[in-house]
Amino acid sequence: MGIRGPQDHRRAAALTIAIALAGSLGACESPPRAKPWRHEPDPTKIAEAAPRSPQLAPDEGAPIPADRAHTLRIHMDAEPRHLNPMLTPSVWTRRIAMGTVFETLIKETPGGYQPGLAKSWRVDPDGLTIYVELQPNVTFHDGQPLTASDVQFSLDTARDPHKDADHLRPLLADVTAVNKVGPRTVQLLLSRPNGYVLRALAEIPILPYHVYDPNLVAGGKLVGTGPWSFVSWKDGVVRLTKYAGYWGRPAAIDDVEFVFQPDAARALAGAKRGELDIIPSLIPEHLQQAMSPGIASSFAPLSLEPPRFRYLVLDTTAPPFDDVRVRRALALLVNRKALCTTFLHGLARPMTVPVWPGGPVDGPLPTAADFDPAAAGKLLDEAGWIDSDKDGIRDRGGQRLKIDLLLVERDEPPLPGKKLEGERQQMVDLLNRAGFVVDVKLGTDAVVTKRLTDGHFGAALLEWDGMADSDLSRWIETNGTQNVGHFSSHRVDLILAELRGDQTPAARAKHAAELELALADEQPFVVLAAPEPRGLVHRRVAGVVVWDGWIDLSALSIDPAQQ
Repeated sequence: MGIRGPQDHRRAAALTIAIALAGSLGACESPPRAKPWRHEPDPTKIAEAAPRSPQLAPDEGAPIPADRAHTLRIHMDAEPRHLNPMLTPSVWTRRIAMGTVFETLIKETPGGYQPGLAKSWRVDPDGLTIYVELQPNVTFHDGQPLTASDVQFSLDTARDPHKDADHLRPLLADVTAVNKVGPRTVQLLLSRPNGYVLRALAEIPILPYHVYDPNLVAGGKLVGTGPWSFVSWKDGVVRLTKYAGYWGRPAAIDDVEFVFQPDAARALAGAKRGELDIIPSLIPEHLQQAMSPGIASSFAPLSLEPPRFRYLVLDTTAPPFDDVRVRRALALLVNRKALCTTFLHGLARPMTVPVWPGGPVDGPLPTAADFDPAAAGKLLDEAGWIDSDKDGIRDRGGQRLKIDLLLVERDEPPLPGKKLEGERQQMVDLLNRAGFVVDVKLGTDAVVTKRLTDGHFGAALLEWDGMADSDLSRWIETNGTQNVGHFSSHRVDLILAELRGDQTPAARAKHAAELELALADEQPFVVLAAPEPRGLVHRRVAGVVVWDGWIDLSALSIDPAQQ
């Protein structure tokens, strides 16, 4: 089970030490990598601190202003640090730049792989060599042609440990060399067969060698091959415009603007006035208002369903979680439905394994385990943990059923005897009722990270934040570099190897059910919920398809009848 490193974000299958039973379970923006779930400014608190925020009126939504009839405007709740997706990007860096300004060799969609900048690709029968042929007549936004040199430069940059591309490097760990074998053909050599390398080619942006070598910052230049080119970033607004020389199907929308507005109330009011087309994520307080007739007449609901989940990581090498019966009992003690509705405000779905359509493992949606404290109690009894002296605390051989829970400190740690907030206290109460003695360990983000790395913990609440159709072997495989729970299972390792050997998402989906059953049986961690941010999209925007937690903006168009 992995931990997010300070410079590691979502695309490295990053894991945030988010509220190790420590922070709020509701958040939306999540760049790469070791911080509480509420690391970004809380828009609810910002709105509360701005009493002059406009109130929503009950009347109908305003028409779209004529001067932006061909402009798509998207609300940003956090402003990115930069816009180069090769450099450890935030969520908004990726949303702004990927698929718009920058493109990848392969596109992954709900239907599988599609050609991107690669016209075709071929994997040798032994799985150790991949050939990629580029599309003809592709030019960068400065007019220079795309060549194999640009692809070699981009893939080697992603592999280079001296470059700030930590989120991409693990995806190409099995690639030993990238060779040019022609002006438009590239050869990848692998140390072992790994179908996830093709998945990696759907994540790595292709940058022009003549602009970004040797300095990836390149003076802030953004030069890609995508359907839009970068215009400006000023006063919290990033502007893109249609690239006239685009090699593929031209964008149906002339201009795209990403508008930063930290005040959630102002953003929603602005959408109602016709100033915004997409609000990706509403705060809980606005969910009911968003269903009012004045807003619903102009906006349709939007659900991004990112491939993320909250889970309890367990130390499987020491009592009590070295016993699978105790791990299974803990899974049955979590009331996931109540957790999602009460503490996550309905903005999450109950989950028991990292498998669902478009999830970390792309497969059929499993049924969430029922809350069953009676069955959990029976398992604990079978494991020898009983309440021998009827004091409400289970014990075995004179030892009490005690676990350490790691929590990241908040601004004001609770005073002795004072209860924790929200879901943190709910989790402690749940364990207490089951007969556990819970020793809460508060620490800074760095301290909690070190304790997890050193194995000095019983349980901690983390967040997995990666991409759809991920290779989970680094996170859970016996020798995985991010397996902080030290879980070991030959059965799970074999299934992960089968997934790695498949070359297509469809082939991997056939093994998803096997992994689901194995994880449910061995319970190396307890999956709790998958975040489900809810937003709004204006009804004039057509062609909305959500995949991997975002929208393919290049597939959108504007319906003039809905202006």
